Amino acid sequence: MKKYILLAAIIICGNTVWAAGAQMYKLDNGQTVVIQEVRNNPIVTIDTWIKTGSIDEDDANNGVAHFLEHLFFKGTQNHEPGEFDKILETKGAITNAATSKDFTHYYVTIPSKDFDLAMELHADMMMHPLIPRNEMEKERKVVLEEINKDLASPTRILQENLNSMLYTSHPYKRKVIGRSDVIETITRDQVLNFYNEHYSPSNMITIIIGDVDSAYALERVKEVFNSEYKKQTKTIYPKEPQLEKQQKKTDYIKTESGYMVIGFRGVPIDDKESYALDVLATILGDGRSSVLNQVLKEKKRLAFSVDAGNSTFRDDGIFYISTNFEPAKCKQVQDTIFAEIKKIQEKGVTDEQLSLAKNIIERSTYYSRESITNIATEIGYTMALTNDIKFYDNYLNNIKNVTKEEVKKAANKYLGLNRSAVSIILPEDAKNIPVANITAAPAASADLISENKETQKYKLSNGASMLYTPNTSNDIIALSIFAKGGQLLDKIPGTANLTAAAMMKGTKNYTSLELSQVLEDNGIKIVPSASADAFSITVLTTKDEYDKTLELLDEVVNNATFDDFEIEKIKSDKLNSIKRNKDVPIQRAIEEYRELIYKDTPYTISANVLERNIPNIKKSDMIEYYNTIFNPENIVISINGNIDKDKTIQQLNKIFTKKADTCTEFDYQQYNNVIPPVTAAREKIQTMDTETAWILLGWQVNGVLNEKDYATLQVIDSILGTGMSSRLFKDLREQEGLAYQLGSGYSPNVLRGSFMMYIGTNPATLDRAKTGLFEEIKRLKTEYVGDKELKDAKEKLLGNYVIGLETNLDKASNTGWYEASTRGYEFKDRYEKLINSVTDADIIEVANKYFTNDYIMSIVTKNQ
Repeated sequence: MKKYILLAAIIICGNTVWAAGAQMYKLDNGQTVVIQEVRNNPIVTIDTWIKTGSIDEDDANNGVAHFLEHLFFKGTQNHEPGEFDKILETKGAITNAATSKDFTHYYVTIPSKDFDLAMELHADMMMHPLIPRNEMEKERKVVLEEINKDLASPTRILQENLNSMLYTSHPYKRKVIGRSDVIETITRDQVLNFYNEHYSPSNMITIIIGDVDSAYALERVKEVFNSEYKKQTKTIYPKEPQLEKQQKKTDYIKTESGYMVIGFRGVPIDDKESYALDVLATILGDGRSSVLNQVLKEKKRLAFSVDAGNSTFRDDGIFYISTNFEPAKCKQVQDTIFAEIKKIQEKGVTDEQLSLAKNIIERSTYYSRESITNIATEIGYTMALTNDIKFYDNYLNNIKNVTKEEVKKAANKYLGLNRSAVSIILPEDAKNIPVANITAAPAASADLISENKETQKYKLSNGASMLYTPNTSNDIIALSIFAKGGQLLDKIPGTANLTAAAMMKGTKNYTSLELSQVLEDNGIKIVPSASADAFSITVLTTKDEYDKTLELLDEVVNNATFDDFEIEKIKSDKLNSIKRNKDVPIQRAIEEYRELIYKDTPYTISANVLERNIPNIKKSDMIEYYNTIFNPENIVISINGNIDKDKTIQQLNKIFTKKADTCTEFDYQQYNNVIPPVTAAREKIQTMDTETAWILLGWQVNGVLNEKDYATLQVIDSILGTGMSSRLFKDLREQEGLAYQLGSGYSPNVLRGSFMMYIGTNPATLDRAKTGLFEEIKRLKTEYVGDKELKDAKEKLLGNYVIGLETNLDKASNTGWYEASTRGYEFKDRYEKLINSVTDADIIEVANKYFTNDYIMSIVTKNQ
């Protein structure tokens, strides 16, 4: 189920869910309030949706809704510019906003102990924005940079071309981000006029989800949004007629892959046929067993990826199919898509396809509801478009009631060659390409090694460690499995990466398609992946499907077949994905940075390394890795949920057994000298056709086992570049207007780590941006951080930490990784003390220890 896509919004939100337990209130000022108590985590989300977006603009002010969204963070009558974000970020809050065609929304997720503070600041921003002239001029540059950044983006061009073919008179034809010529000249009065016309409580929906008392929360909303009722009028726009002849636009740009999106005019969100279209989209393009994935990707090998969705707006909708492919196969891809659509139009869908699609939608809905931020976003989205909370109560029932006949009818009514708009992107040199149409003995015992108030640690009789955190707040069960070694055990770099993908492509008892079907049919997720220090498998399921899940996990871990044909497909997919990423400037800079910082070591799994090595990796290399990595003595299994512990212990003892005599207990310290420190500066500049230059500046640092340095670098990251209250944001974006995107990132592995700053800037200001980054580092090394800034940085970190442990999978993954990285699962209890122990002197000491002249710099800039 996909209710909307990126072409409809600046930021994608979530999928629709029902709001069981949510209560809706209508205040005297006309404001709608929805509150749902979710008490299993001490956090709360406040999310206010304004029922206005680019739909309420005209050609003279196109982009004003998005520009206003930016300006909302620039101060109020009660708070200076930047103060809003600074205060909330010191509490660890996550704040952001998004603008779309039909709505704009602003949200904050924060520890619930700070609910009153968040509510007061949130309402102040909504009700009393100042929009100072000097701040407006700074943000004007930022928005213009954002517009320029997207000019050469294949995805953006693809989507805008599609939109222009489907809408020629309705306001949906306009770009949400706006036009440069409008943003360059729009006045403060025009912005304020738009605010005064559309931003009143009677046009707002405030959603509060989380650890709050409903009655108290409602009274707080009444207090802080107190104002007179203002009647809102909505313009009714005539609906554009369906296309009667296929429309097509093809652009040739500097890209290495082909991109296509086929769109059909659909229905608004509240149209009863939207349910059949949701099911049809799932059958066509959601998941590995979907029709188009099987035909285009798995069988005919025509596409690298394919997706389908039913995107619904207030006045209309778009049913879309998107795909990425080798340019030479453009016509075949297009013809195959329309051929599969025609089959459904003529023959309909099967009972099995209908049942599987409904199950996928239901499970996706269920998993989504575990996060309060998702719930708030999803409620707000549908409330802003339907004004009816009953949509949630009825959605799944309406999906369950969809018939095969309704799916076929919808396919015939809305899809087809002559109703389609086809947007294609191809490389510049592709203008002549046609674009038309082993058996283990079970063991059953475990010893309790230790426990704290939340988690029990067991040593299974096979040697594996099991961490069990009971959780009865829902029926979701999450497993996070870590096999120590990861890419460190690669004999050929990239082997672990390929092995992770191939494990899911068929087993002794399931073909690749059968495995994907049984997983999707039961709503089970099993995802192997490889990282620097560990090979991991994340598992998400429900209590009802837990036994089936462990059976399938056993298949994946012990009976993967590594079919030659599937391996070649995986290699091709990965190489083409690397090729696609070369079209994205920031991705190029990141990949070069990865190669420079861990040059010629097992940590150097950059795109360049994979591209060189993947063709040389044999099936035998993958099987050898597969038979080595799951040595139970090196495995940590972290479980969060409500399980039969004894039965689980028996099954896990059976699943994880030593497969090879060469398997030995893994010790990270044996590899310490394999990752040597950087002893001289390493720089690389790349040029390409881009309107945004990217700088990545960083240093190699110690890994997670130096806990004091780990904590100090976390605090430095919080001070330097995390959020709108950070030094980089205030100094280089706010004061100098050098960037739209910038920040810092601390990425520690077990043995070594990276501390990096990044900035996307105009190529003309590249040198100044680079100097600015070095100046911020010099300040850290020579000036003590003030008490308040240090305290705020710590509170921000600790608040983010609480929010980051919301779902069962979040908790299982964090606990498991702490144990696998040899810090111990109890590290969770030490984290707060470690962060609070960091002093201003520690920051200067650690900054001088690591931020030396032995830096890494990766730059991508515009061709001269």
